[in-house]
Amino acid sequence: MYVSFLAGCFRSVRFGIHEAHGKGQALQFNWLYDKGAFILHPDEKFSVDFSKVEGAVESLSREILTIQAKGDKEAANVLLQKCSKMTQPLKLALQKLEDIQVPVDIAPIFPIANKILE
Repeated sequence: MYVSFLAGCFRSVRFGIHEAHGKGQALQFNWLYDKGAFILHPDEKFSVDFSKVEGAVESLSREILTIQAKGDKEAANVLLQKCSKMTQPLKLALQKLEDIQVPVDIAPIFPIANKILE
């Protein structure tokens, strides 16, 4: 699950950190990366440190849920400012995706539906 989540982070951030989903995924990725749950290797590939990821997810959940429970808008803004940014590891990952020309998203084509609508 955590490996798929890591890949999903890159997908969502590709839409931009000005979008809510991209901003939220950048926050999550950067938090987990800072806690050592996501690792960037010298060969520029990422992996999950399974000995750290659950604790990192728990700490992020605690942080967000505490902010929500207190209704602390200032703390929410501080967290967003600190973690919802395009860091060097994210830039590297996105650049690698551009280099191999992975589409940002897939647009399905439904030939039968198109014929029905004609």
